[in-house]
Amino acid sequence: MKSSNSGKMLMVLAMVGYIFLWGPIIVLCLFSFNSNPFGVKWEVFTLKWFLELFHTPAIIESVLRSLMIASVTTIVATVIGTIAGYGLYKYKFFGRRILRMSILLPITIPYVIMAGALLVYFTKIAHIPLGYPAIIIAHISFSAPLAVFVTLGRMQRINWSLEEASIDLGADRLTTWKKITIPLLLPAIFASAALIFPWSFNDFTVTYFVAGVGTTTLPLYLYSMLQYSLKPVLINAISLIFIITPTIVILVLSYHQRKKQI
Repeated sequence: MKSSNSGKMLMVLAMVGYIFLWGPIIVLCLFSFNSNPFGVKWEVFTLKWFLELFHTPAIIESVLRSLMIASVTTIVATVIGTIAGYGLYKYKFFGRRILRMSILLPITIPYVIMAGALLVYFTKIAHIPLGYPAIIIAHISFSAPLAVFVTLGRMQRINWSLEEASIDLGADRLTTWKKITIPLLLPAIFASAALIFPWSFNDFTVTYFVAGVGTTTLPLYLYSMLQYSLKPVLINAISLIFIITPTIVILVLSYHQRKKQI
């Protein structure tokens, strides 16, 4: 009886947790189709706010800008993080533990502090122009550690005797890397990309510091609308893009990962 009651209690707590997590998102999605421009109460189902989005050049430009930045960040950060994770796991060298600990810093230090530090570094030391270069470099510096630790986690579960067998059979290092190592690391590569792309696409804090003038990503555009827009329901429609775009990317990556496994 006690186990039955505890099971029911866990079920209730799980349902409350799901409602707490998904409730605001569901409400936002529903009210983005509301004909009432202020979104206070439901009136009639409509798609006019999405049509207005597609007929607003500034929104389209900000979406494309965010997609470009997120795509470049995902590719570069995943490659760097995967190679770095492989090196940290396979090769022993002086200071390896310290290096692994230091890679955690961009993840553990508050984004505001790191973003401010990057702004000072870009403008005063490295003289990197604010805008696209600064945003992409900043996003890579934050997201590459994610790929490192995803790769390290994957490598602990890999049977590395396959690599040794490939070399024993006469394959060189490059062929072994292409034919054996990369396929073994594919789950980590896809998982890293699935983590990095949504983060880069949705990032506001870091981008706000290093975007400069004239480089308005979708989060920055939404922030400006929150300050000046008189149509909350239009903001809901824009927010829906933040949900749909990363979801599509994650689904595509998951599909390709399953296809590779088959």
